[in-house]
Amino acid sequence: MQEFTTEADYTDVFGTDDDFEESHCFTYVQTVPPEELLGELKALPVTAGTAVTGLSALREWTIELYRLKDHVFEEVQPVGVVPVGDWTLMVEYNGFLGTEPEVMLPVTRGRTAVSHMANVSPVGPFCWYADGSVRMSYDEDPYCREGSHPDDLLDIMRKVGFGPMEDPDADEDEVKSLTPAKFALAHHVTGVRLTRRLLETAEFTCGLVPKRPATSWLRA
Repeated sequence: MQEFTTEADYTDVFGTDDDFEESHCFTYVQTVPPEELLGELKALPVTAGTAVTGLSALREWTIELYRLKDHVFEEVQPVGVVPVGDWTLMVEYNGFLGTEPEVMLPVTRGRTAVSHMANVSPVGPFCWYADGSVRMSYDEDPYCREGSHPDDLLDIMRKVGFGPMEDPDADEDEVKSLTPAKFALAHHVTGVRLTRRLLETAEFTCGLVPKRPATSWLRA
């Protein structure tokens, strides 16, 4: 029987790359090739054949674009996409588009997608999309879930490392990072197992996806 994946399996997914660990967005989209996903997201073209290997290179590519063309990034978000089994993984450094329903709902019609991010907050949002709708999501508080099936993953959330999910005030003085637990939860929904080696060797195809207005908690 396959071993149950928990947050413990993802504590080393970034290795010593604290920068990426603290500022990322990972989005998994079912049954769509990377180039087709970029097309559906209306990504602007970059230099023909542009590809980078590994998260560190993706971050450096993103930073360099910000440095050279800062004004452009008021309108677009740099992303890297790579196939992982039957899914496409989209990674953003210092981005949030995968957790924006306005961006993701059109590309999830007829398929499933999951997205989670971290930026400043140790908790950060998680979104589960299915067939053009939000099945479950939360922004900064896993206790405040929304969507058409907000409790479908509740038992799994408890088991992978989100905690008892019963008393939102119990650990108010000590909020732990939920990043490893979110990776484990995404694994249970998608079946995609991400590892440190996979992320260090992934050949990302790059694109520039048009932004939408940020959610209220990001504007604050």
